[in-house]
Amino acid sequence: MARTQEQRRADTRARLLEAAAELFATRGIDAVSIDAVADAADRTSGAVYDHFGSKHGLVLAVLDSWKRSFLSVMSAEVAASDDPADQLAAVWEHVGAGPGAERWALLEHELQLRAARDPEVAAALAARAAEGRRRSARELAGWCQAVGARPGVDPDDLAVLVKALLSGLELQQRAEPGSVPTALAVQGLAALMGLDMPAPTGRRQPAAASTT
Repeated sequence: MARTQEQRRADTRARLLEAAAELFATRGIDAVSIDAVADAADRTSGAVYDHFGSKHGLVLAVLDSWKRSFLSVMSAEVAASDDPADQLAAVWEHVGAGPGAERWALLEHELQLRAARDPEVAAALAARAAEGRRRSARELAGWCQAVGARPGVDPDDLAVLVKALLSGLELQQRAEPGSVPTALAVQGLAALMGLDMPAPTGRRQPAAASTT
């Protein structure tokens, strides 16, 4: 059955976002041109402008796509287990240790670097970060109540601290592969959330993240 124009446009947009995310993460945003994204997606540069208007628009669209992908995949992984230790392990493995984690971490760092140089990106990133913190605060509050965790700060502050811990652990793992095993990350998250529990034993220890 022939695809509709809407389906073809959706496919083109998805291809361009996938190509841009990969190139931005591996080469850096400033080093990637519109033409390079179009070539990687097997599309024309005109398609990039048609869908996103500019490179700035493409960067912001990649940011939105990354946020949706990150939240949906992580939520699914957490929901796959009823064990709090395994749930925290799923969070860490998705952020800093599991398959695909490196690319998304690099992309986030690249977006942060771009924001430091570009006020428009900085404003957009700040707005999206605030929205993400609000959602995280709600989910953390519900999770803590469900598992009996007693954090020493309110949910809004807890969301900030959890993100900072995960980001710092990811950078440490990148600088010194193998230095942040899943058990250590879980214990750190549990301590931050006021949850006393043993290290997880049911999850496979992931391979050390590559630094290349």
